[in-house]
Amino acid sequence: MPLFEMESTSRGRLRVFLRAQLPFVLGVVFLAGVAGIALPSSLGTPVVMMGAGVSGAATLAALFVPWEKFAPSWMMIVAVMDITAVAFLRAELLPFVPAVSILAIFPVLWLAYGFRWYGIVVAVVGAGFVTSFRFAYVGAWPGAALEWANVITLPTFIVGVAVIVFVAARHLRRKSERLAQAYRDQAAALIEAQDAETVALGILSTVNAGVAFYDADGRLDVANALAHGYAERAGFSLHDRPHVGNDVLAADRSTAVPYSAQLIPRALAGETITDHLEWWGPIDTQAALLASSSQVRRPDGHVLGTVIVIYDITELAEAIEVREHFLRTVSHELRTPMTSITGFLDLLEDAVPEDNATVRRYIEVITRRTNDLFDRVGNLLAASDTQKNLHIVDVDLGEVADEAVRQVAPGAGPRQIQIKTERLGASLLHADPEQLTIATAELLTNAVKFGDARSRVSLQYGVTGAGAIISVRNDGPGITSAEQRRIFDRFYRTPYARAREIQGFGLGLTNVRAIAIAHGGSVRIHSTPGASTTVTLKLPARATGASPSPAHASLPAAPSAMSLPD
Repeated sequence: MPLFEMESTSRGRLRVFLRAQLPFVLGVVFLAGVAGIALPSSLGTPVVMMGAGVSGAATLAALFVPWEKFAPSWMMIVAVMDITAVAFLRAELLPFVPAVSILAIFPVLWLAYGFRWYGIVVAVVGAGFVTSFRFAYVGAWPGAALEWANVITLPTFIVGVAVIVFVAARHLRRKSERLAQAYRDQAAALIEAQDAETVALGILSTVNAGVAFYDADGRLDVANALAHGYAERAGFSLHDRPHVGNDVLAADRSTAVPYSAQLIPRALAGETITDHLEWWGPIDTQAALLASSSQVRRPDGHVLGTVIVIYDITELAEAIEVREHFLRTVSHELRTPMTSITGFLDLLEDAVPEDNATVRRYIEVITRRTNDLFDRVGNLLAASDTQKNLHIVDVDLGEVADEAVRQVAPGAGPRQIQIKTERLGASLLHADPEQLTIATAELLTNAVKFGDARSRVSLQYGVTGAGAIISVRNDGPGITSAEQRRIFDRFYRTPYARAREIQGFGLGLTNVRAIAIAHGGSVRIHSTPGASTTVTLKLPARATGASPSPAHASLPAAPSAMSLPD
């Protein structure tokens, strides 16, 4: 608060009294004491007594009147009363105590500093009144220029000082207002930042994920309880470098992850990580954690830090492991009796006479259905494999395409669907011919089953500098965007397939993707609902891990190779 400006409280009024009125009163008392010693008779004059009375009244008014309840300008009354008191005292005491004029500086400065523009106007008028009142009191004006100079010099200086103080007060007032506004803005920003921090901490403590944020220097800034719990399970602290533990295994749940390849060191090194799976914790309390991380940057690119998000998917991972085990068990358990049934059907067919057409027809139906069931069991086995044993050799994609078309042709004939093949570029590839044939036949089978009757299915293949492609297109109902997100999930069947009772387990495309991954490739779908669907298998020209002899290529072990729900 500026020196003489009053707050709207009783304490503010008292503060103004102590700073503005009390020094004036003390000056009056001192002057009265000097006059009493030097010229006691002067104190008894009416004008001196009037001056003392006005001064006392002003002091009492400044101390007891509740000025804070009125407009600030009303307190100018006290300063005006002080000026009046100075004029009375000066009228009598000036010849004996010339310093009496200095008393005027107290109310004049108060008016100039403590009030708006009207304060300086009153101060100037008051200084003029102090100077001229003595002339009226004694009934004579100065006769010489030197006398005039002696009379007006001190009041003039007082007015000059008042003007300077007024200008300084205005400048200080503006600066104070700016500082006060800046303080209010800063306080509001601080409150907003505290609110944002509270909201962020509330979110961190609420979300069902471990979240940690490290600053640009790699120091932990904030982390929720889940993140700390995951780290403790793995045997390290989020606060202490190097943020690595001994109980960290890869997605296969058996390979120990080297310190340099563990999650937090990679994230703090600036690597962007997406859906990375690790198993943290001792063998009896392991948790499957799916983590992602990225750097947080300002719009200008300056790195603020690194955020790491970790989800516990242990229940999902273990459920999928149970499913994988169930698939393998059921597939093997079915395959054994199916082999026996097939063998006895062959024996039965040999034992039936040639002229018994009815029994032979029955045997043919049983054999065909048994072969269908055998194929389904084969699909289950293929879908349960997390590893593909690739026999990498030189492959002619033309031969692969011809064999796949031959296998699918019996199913395309009844629906009057033509299969057209087209070679794009070269056809020699280094890959597993059997697995490529299975994948191509599966794509063609789906195209025939889900394509429009009396339509055409196109098969394009070829090898270019970028690698090999096998692309199958059909005209039909197509696949929606929502269905495309799940089309490679095990056992997923589209509503169209279920509504029309189209046979299948929903494992074909899962196996196609597994074959593509084993070769180091990928599979993509582009579909326009109600028009057409194109499935493209992309492979490197030389398969990953390829060699002239049989090679072993592994899919990512469960659950990273599992079909996690979208």
